[in-house]
Amino acid sequence: MKYFFIVILIIIALLFICTYFFVRKILAAFGADVRKKRIIALTVGITAAISVAVMLAGGFGAIVILHIMAFELLVRLADLIIKKMCGDRYTGGFSLWKKIHSISLIPIVMTVAVMILGYVNMNNVVQTNYTVYTEKNIRGEGYRIALIADVHYGVSLDRDELHEKCREISDKNVDAVVLCGDIVDNSTTAKGACEVFEALGTIRSKYGIYYVFGNHDKPTSLMKGEFSEAELESIIKSNGITILEDNTVNITDEFVIVGRADKSIENESGEKRKEIKELIGIADKEDFILTLDHQPNEYKENGDAGTDLILSGHTHAGQFFPVNLLMEVIPFNDAVYGHYDIDSDTEAIVTSGFAAWSYPVKTAAPSEYVIIDIKHKG
Repeated sequence: MKYFFIVILIIIALLFICTYFFVRKILAAFGADVRKKRIIALTVGITAAISVAVMLAGGFGAIVILHIMAFELLVRLADLIIKKMCGDRYTGGFSLWKKIHSISLIPIVMTVAVMILGYVNMNNVVQTNYTVYTEKNIRGEGYRIALIADVHYGVSLDRDELHEKCREISDKNVDAVVLCGDIVDNSTTAKGACEVFEALGTIRSKYGIYYVFGNHDKPTSLMKGEFSEAELESIIKSNGITILEDNTVNITDEFVIVGRADKSIENESGEKRKEIKELIGIADKEDFILTLDHQPNEYKENGDAGTDLILSGHTHAGQFFPVNLLMEVIPFNDAVYGHYDIDSDTEAIVTSGFAAWSYPVKTAAPSEYVIIDIKHKG
């Protein structure tokens, strides 16, 4: 939690500084003497009002404003570099650049372009492939797993588009489908919950579909919801999907799936989820052990306990640039996006998700489903 507040403070500070210079530049473009005390006071007042309004309002408007400020900072850096490189030529020339720069046209155009690309990126779900090698004595053809997480149904794809993607995944000849949480959230209607699990339940696989809850899709973690926890579980099970919540299932005599309760339950009710070593303790260590955990945490514990592969979602790969870079620096989770080697025997994959939370824009990584081929090393 402390990291969350650190990031919020950093964002507020950056927002204030960037907005101040943004407002100052606009006032200067309209002839104001920005060195006068009353103009400085006016600039500070406007900056404070914008910053407070953005932080209180939240939502998509705040995302747009933050992007404009980020691009404004980049354009200012570019202007500084041009000044340094061109010297006197800059003073007497570059009139078009100076005019465009003075009214901050470039950051606005760049933000519009990024929002359009982010919208397309959110709604265009692609296939991402990984191959994992193991020294465990698994069957010669190996195993193929489809990973889906963070659909947050209602944010992007509609029913027909979702069914189309499910048919596409069915054609991949997977052995198992794993759903790593946040398939629905507090904005999903009861009808939507039925639609999304009905669609996901149609995906063909040899050994079934397995589901772990995320921090958004159990109504106990929501401020509102049209369906109860019991109703949600009933919807999931009625579509042939197996819920794994701190329990284990053998899909073959050499392949084990461990499904963890989401870490968020510890914050909501004080209830503790089972430790990974306890869950894996009942499994044969000669089997390939696949652990599903919505949030990519406790990697060292998983490695020590004997997990071979951990699959997660939750992060949305940061969803927005440069949030993804901040998440790499400030350790909210053990991973942000992609394929990780935890130790010599344990690997992890974090998906950016089928969609993302709340905003219909995603710029940090593509929306995706993941196909993982697990093969014997050698």
